[in-house]
Amino acid sequence: MDFSSVTISFFVHSTEDEDRILKLVEDIFGIENTEIIREKISGHFGNQITVVRAHIIGQRAQIVAHRIVVALSSEARASIHGEITRSLDEHDSLYLRLDRQSFEDRTLSVSDEEPIRVKLKPKVRSGRQFMIRQYEEMIE
Repeated sequence: MDFSSVTISFFVHSTEDEDRILKLVEDIFGIENTEIIREKISGHFGNQITVVRAHIIGQRAQIVAHRIVVALSSEARASIHGEITRSLDEHDSLYLRLDRQSFEDRTLSVSDEEPIRVKLKPKVRSGRQFMIRQYEEMIE
């Protein structure tokens, strides 16, 4: 399956080691520090939060998407497979919520708590059912 872009985003709270988290994300996804944009914002209680985002396009999107899929645990694959129709938007982009804690083990899990969000945008759309089958084959 070909992708036109991969978008990665997550938050880093002031109590977390931002450099360590960024290094894990860079290593696992194969992205460069120069591809990452960081923005400092103030949280609900005035604590500092860093919003981290990377938007990868072109051939690099293929490489990053492949690295993400390869790193998924068997449990993550089963979970994504079971939720695939709810994880697609109207443009057939697939949204993943990866467990940040699983990055330590380099075998990615899914989680809704403080996730690293990934959006995989396909190059070509060929009907909803076809796209669902393509994603299912990709994660098997």
